[in-house]
Amino acid sequence: MRLVLCVAAALTTSCIVARQPLTIPSEDETTVLLVTGALGHPMDNIARHPWFAVRRAHERDWLLYEVPSICHCGTNPFDHSPYLAPILHAVWRGPEADRAADCLAREAPAIIHDINNHYVFYPGPNSNTFGDRALRRCGLHASLPATSIGKDWLGWIGADVTSEGTGVPLETAVLGVKLGLKEGIELHVLGLSIGLDLWPPAIILPLGPGRLGFADR
Repeated sequence: MRLVLCVAAALTTSCIVARQPLTIPSEDETTVLLVTGALGHPMDNIARHPWFAVRRAHERDWLLYEVPSICHCGTNPFDHSPYLAPILHAVWRGPEADRAADCLAREAPAIIHDINNHYVFYPGPNSNTFGDRALRRCGLHASLPATSIGKDWLGWIGADVTSEGTGVPLETAVLGVKLGLKEGIELHVLGLSIGLDLWPPAIILPLGPGRLGFADR
């Protein structure tokens, strides 16, 4: 029934089935989270902002990596004002999270510094460009949602391996395409993404949470 309602609303918004719950993992292992939050009104349904939340084993507070800065956020990695309606996109735990945390500590400051020095809200590089670069630089296989405008910025013309690790994007500042075994096919027009995600299956839409179908994993 929920999927039917999602389809009925597809022209005005998008909907995620089986979304990952905003549950804070236990402190017994290092944890790294990829989270996005919506910008404030009137951008809340068309643009999102990413951050990596890192908590080392047996610690309570989280460290957030994002543009424009690295910050401590206390004990709740999802409560990050002024961003709204947080969505959890990926979770890394244990030894994998230790490696991810080490890589973010090593790589993220330089990426943030570079983007701050060349920041352009549209088409990029911007905060979403940081999220995608950090994923690829640290070998963290996850994707930012379609409403993370700027995530596909590779310069005026560019190509690379996708952050999921199973595809290739070819991008310009105006048009781009992404093809992959997991990613399916995406067309990028003026920074907006539409397409078909193969696994988990979903239609990619440039509205709301960015997909109509199952949550990304």
